[in-house]
Amino acid sequence: MNFGMGGAGLAGPGMLPATCAPLPLTVQAEADLAFVVSEPERDRFRSRWELLHKLDGAMRAGESPLGRPLNDFHKYYLGAYEMMKRPEVAGILKLSDEDHKRYGSSGVGDACALARNLVAADAGAHFISIGHQGWDLHGKIYDKTQKVNHYTLCRELDDCYSALLDDLAATKDARGRTLLEKTFIVCMGEFGRTPGDINANKGRDHYRFASTTAFSGGGILGGRAIGATDETGAKVIASGWERKRSIYTEDVVATIYSVLGIDWTKSIANTPSGRKFDYLEPNSATDLIHPGEIRQLFA
Repeated sequence: MNFGMGGAGLAGPGMLPATCAPLPLTVQAEADLAFVVSEPERDRFRSRWELLHKLDGAMRAGESPLGRPLNDFHKYYLGAYEMMKRPEVAGILKLSDEDHKRYGSSGVGDACALARNLVAADAGAHFISIGHQGWDLHGKIYDKTQKVNHYTLCRELDDCYSALLDDLAATKDARGRTLLEKTFIVCMGEFGRTPGDINANKGRDHYRFASTTAFSGGGILGGRAIGATDETGAKVIASGWERKRSIYTEDVVATIYSVLGIDWTKSIANTPSGRKFDYLEPNSATDLIHPGEIRQLFA
């Protein structure tokens, strides 16, 4: 599941078949999800599906004459259709007014509440990505007259993140483990923002030398900071882990893979071009980086 909430839509299967693609759900406050079919609409939905197959069934059956793109398209549609037929889906993808309010009355809040429902249902979604747009404030970052500013974004994130942690910690599975113990949560952006004085547009620009990531659940030992910056947040002065360098995004991804039980050192050899693709590239644009798991989170 990929609760995109707009944005660039970067998550996708790439060269892999459509069965490896995420299912995007665009979540906006006070809007219904397209995948929920109400009971009175089910018969009409089924008849439309049958009509669609009468119109282009020949292109969908077996190996399509239009090749892999349409085959993939059809398989993706089938997966969504089978999901929409299941009666329990409506309950999983439905929020109460109380949940909507407690999670902050925002799109990202609704996405977090729906993610909680999916985790609680144990319905097969092992990786959920939630996008929170608007943080790229190169101008007027602290201007409270703007509809989106640093304060509104922080409030949205605080409300939904804390509610998600509370709910997962309060809910147990059949074995008595809390859902928070079973769920590894990573809250991060792709880079930091320029420290010190704001720029000429009264905003903050992209900054690659230091940033912050919050980790929760999944068996980590919380209440700690790993690594440190100087007093202005401009430079990493202590890495806080076994590597004598800053923690990179690749290290975070390696840790996520490991928690999911995936060997991140593997590669994919069966590719259209024949070129081998590593799960994690061992190099950056300028140097070898040798990614590693952040074991200090769990010890």
